Amino acid sequence: MKSVQQSKRVKERFDVELGGITQGISIITDNKTGVQYLAVNNSGISVIVDKEGKPLLTDVENQTSFD
Repeated sequence: MKSVQQSKRVKERFDVELGGITQGISIITDNKTGVQYLAVNNSGISVIVDKEGKPLLTDVENQTSFD
């Protein structure tokens, strides 16, 4: 039962957008912090950064990316 509750919390906190399905690329957004991550199947996950090297954020209230 604990794992079902944990799974539900993870799904509520993170939003996953599938990009190139054939390439296995996804953008994962942390709905609590707004930090965005790039996930590539069989390669790993990395924080997406802006041109200053700071984490790319999403406006978590409106769910729109801003530069």
